Amino acid sequence: MKEEKMLSVITPVYNNGEELYRAINSVLQQVEISRGQLAVEIILINDGSNARCCELLTHIKGQYPQVILLNHEENRGPAAARNTGLKHARGELTSFIDGDDEWPENKLTLLLPHLDDPDTSVAGGKVRYVAANGTPMPNMLFDPETQEITHVHLGAILVKRQVFDSGMTFDENLRYSEDVNWWLLLREQRQGIVLLEETTLIYHVHGNNMSVEKTPQELDLLNVLRHSLRRRRETKQSRPLPQINDFRRFCRPLVSVIIPLYNGAETIVRTLDTVKQQTYESIELIVVDDGSSDDGAGRQLVAEHYPTATLVTTPNRGVAAARNTGAGLASGKYLAFLDQDDEWEADKTSAQVAYLNAHPYVGWVTCNQTLHAQEELVLPRHLLRLPTDEHRSFVPSALMLRSHVLASLGGFDSSLVAGDDTELIVNLRNAGFEEANIERPLLRKWWHQNNGTYASDKMRAGLFEILRRQSQRKKGALVR
Repeated sequence: MKEEKMLSVITPVYNNGEELYRAINSVLQQVEISRGQLAVEIILINDGSNARCCELLTHIKGQYPQVILLNHEENRGPAAARNTGLKHARGELTSFIDGDDEWPENKLTLLLPHLDDPDTSVAGGKVRYVAANGTPMPNMLFDPETQEITHVHLGAILVKRQVFDSGMTFDENLRYSEDVNWWLLLREQRQGIVLLEETTLIYHVHGNNMSVEKTPQELDLLNVLRHSLRRRRETKQSRPLPQINDFRRFCRPLVSVIIPLYNGAETIVRTLDTVKQQTYESIELIVVDDGSSDDGAGRQLVAEHYPTATLVTTPNRGVAAARNTGAGLASGKYLAFLDQDDEWEADKTSAQVAYLNAHPYVGWVTCNQTLHAQEELVLPRHLLRLPTDEHRSFVPSALMLRSHVLASLGGFDSSLVAGDDTELIVNLRNAGFEEANIERPLLRKWWHQNNGTYASDKMRAGLFEILRRQSQRKKGALVR
């Protein structure tokens, strides 16, 4: 960062005590500030505090030349206090810290480099909770070892001033959850957000925390969500909003690769080899045997050639049900599907992961494919119309998507006799999930007589059913 840049740190204060010193010192002890590489102003907004706190604030202002003290005559809430601070802030960068929290010493070191990217407006990290003696921890989904959580908290982030200059301030009608509302606004306006795996805020739990023990109703969360839905309807936004985890910069997010297996002994080893040859290493493989009738020959080959795979057996219910079973067992942030007779290029997984990591507003990504057929195979008429050169593919083996995206659609439709993969693409588009394609041939698709799409009658029946459903959806939309 250049020396002339300034950081404005905004702190709403309401009846705080000596813990304010801890918060202020944690800002001033940041390496970039203590070495003079980044100027700082700490704006304390006294939001109608009692006399004891007012006296403390006057004393703090006299001690710290970096502190600017502003006063509200009466208590107006944290949203109004933060907005008052923003009106007086002079920095190109803005951050927040509540009077009872603290920054880890490397917060700015972690976040500043990401804001050098012109496409990134907000950078943040995780929150670590620390409870005072005898104070119970809140009922939240913490990492059991670190007490960290992926959490919406203003104290964990660093923001470019232009975000607030564009009108994205805090809703003063909200006494609680004004920060959640602001996060939703960020995503509605497609701001560039980067969230790291490292801790960038230490949250101190004590008996007087403003929101720790509140219910969702008390926190006004339902109203906040309703406001977001109303704004999106008014601006005709059809795309679902990304989840907070979609913005996380995992070093190597886990990819769950799911292979449905049915009497696939002839081809499964070749397919497994292309998974093992992936340049991307953070992969879990799940193979679902869909009631094969080959006396376990395919399962035996999986166990021998990929011993770390999760291998499950189900009654024969079809490939869609097998894929859904695998997705239900998956732990990965991203899901990739691979048919038992297809092959991936070695960089297929790494290319798609890199794209999804860099584009958090994209829900699913495909790739190009090349077609290959057994020499003696005579393709039926409906397959002869397919392009034989490299082209974009929508088959499951070409697809990678975020796990929550598939879950939101209910998975593949196992009621279809064929075409469940086509139905999934239709549903992804109808739901408004943004898509992309890697314009390289990363999939080798093989045709043979056992392909599901080789059977024209089943494929025709499946496609007719998909078209019928799509027609009904359009009629329903017209009626509404």
